[in-house]
Amino acid sequence: MKSPKAEVISKDLIRRGFRSVGPTVIYTFMQVAGLTNDHLMSCFRFKECASNAEAMANESSLNSKVKEKANEEPTEVGLLLAVNKMNFTSK
Repeated sequence: MKSPKAEVISKDLIRRGFRSVGPTVIYTFMQVAGLTNDHLMSCFRFKECASNAEAMANESSLNSKVKEKANEEPTEVGLLLAVNKMNFTSK
């Protein structure tokens, strides 16, 4: 399976000298990394994958806020970035 985004990423990586990074490989990576959700809404995994994608979007938003704050208080940035990278899960 392929997507236009996977094809663009693949071409860019090949241009940069990477090998064995065709669009299918990139698309598979995107699935594994949670960057794309192919589950049907009726699939039992859809809700979990969608909530993971939402959490990743929130984390990205937090990262941009931390970077903005870096200009204001550079002494706290290292700590904020380290805490943000931690993955807290409870099962």
